[in-house]
Amino acid sequence: MITFQRIDGTPVYYWRSSRGDTTLRNWQATQEFYDSLVLWIRDLRSLSSAYGSITYLVSAGFYVNKPGEHGAGTAMDLDHVRWSGGQTCSPLDREHASGTQATRRRYLAVDAVCRRRFRYVLDGWYNADHADHIHSDFGGLPARCVTGSESDTKFVQSLCNNFMNSGLAVDGIWGPLTTSAFTTAKSRLGVTGDPHTSTSAWQTFLSAAARRGFANQAF
Repeated sequence: MITFQRIDGTPVYYWRSSRGDTTLRNWQATQEFYDSLVLWIRDLRSLSSAYGSITYLVSAGFYVNKPGEHGAGTAMDLDHVRWSGGQTCSPLDREHASGTQATRRRYLAVDAVCRRRFRYVLDGWYNADHADHIHSDFGGLPARCVTGSESDTKFVQSLCNNFMNSGLAVDGIWGPLTTSAFTTAKSRLGVTGDPHTSTSAWQTFLSAAARRGFANQAF
């Protein structure tokens, strides 16, 4: 286990009762997980470069003394991202349910970048326990779009609804309507290959979706 206060130079804060609390905290994770965090934040910087640099992150935790991926030092709970251009993404504020489409699309863009590097990503659509953060962990790598995964399915359904007005039920069940919408999304984003079997195709899809999300552009 290693200790860190920044990911690739970007400070990671923990907000207590006051949002103005920006004291650095000593976080812990395995070296392997931290290395993936570095790749993740570099993806995030690149895909959101129009916003400027990432000023800071806020997290609810990495290593936590409990069973599961947090207890293994291979998980992150993401609460907030702030860019130098003034833009923010705040899962802590339940932005997946925002009444503003651009805010939901930005949330989905950050969600998509997490899925590029981590297998299990649990967001506000997944369940009420994750309404105020995005959880990312190492369980079940490598990352691909798994139709039997409730997390992957709800993400795709939410993505298609917010970028293509697909009108899908966000129920976590991958049926023919979800298949049709996902196929249309892949086509409109110019993605070749099968994201269900190819990590590279899934990562390409996620990058393309994230770029549209940060730009607030429909598919």
